[in-house]
Amino acid sequence: MLTNGPNIYQAARKESCLTQEQAAERLDVSETTVKAWEQGTRVPDNETVARMAELYGTPWLALEHLKQAGGALGVLPEVTVQSLPTAAITLINRVLDFAERHRDRQLLRIAEDGVIDEKERPDFDAICRDLDGIVGAALQVKYTSDAPPETKKERPEAGTSKRSGSANFSASDCKNIISHRQRIARASFAGEGGASL
Repeated sequence: MLTNGPNIYQAARKESCLTQEQAAERLDVSETTVKAWEQGTRVPDNETVARMAELYGTPWLALEHLKQAGGALGVLPEVTVQSLPTAAITLINRVLDFAERHRDRQLLRIAEDGVIDEKERPDFDAICRDLDGIVGAALQVKYTSDAPPETKKERPEAGTSKRSGSANFSASDCKNIISHRQRIARASFAGEGGASL
């Protein structure tokens, strides 16, 4: 994850444990170019940053690069780099809130005539703010602070966890906290085929 270091490109490279020389060789640029990026005298283009993020195993680098470059003309919603469980929970909660408040139906009513009139404008603006929140939450999932897959810890097999009791929850226990709506199957004896669910 991004540290309070002097430069995002340097922080990302150091997180991957590559030297400037190794990074330059793998990115097919000169070592002088890498030094210039890390000293802030030059800014790499978007395509190069995408390659850097992949090489270094630091997806947050692309997001931070866009933020520094003006957030794609200022249209990116506010995004903070978070852990995967936190980002996933935030996204699911935003989507569920949107659905529970019937924002989708409100948007359909507004769009039905193809015009946003003065009466509809406040609702439309509120829906857009909610959508910005969902987009931002989705980007937080994409640009998590978790380690690259090679260094990720393996999950224990089911039933082999050493945790005792259900009162001690951590961020990795988020599956236990999210409630799901249950669907109840009821038997139907209609028709000749017998019982069906």
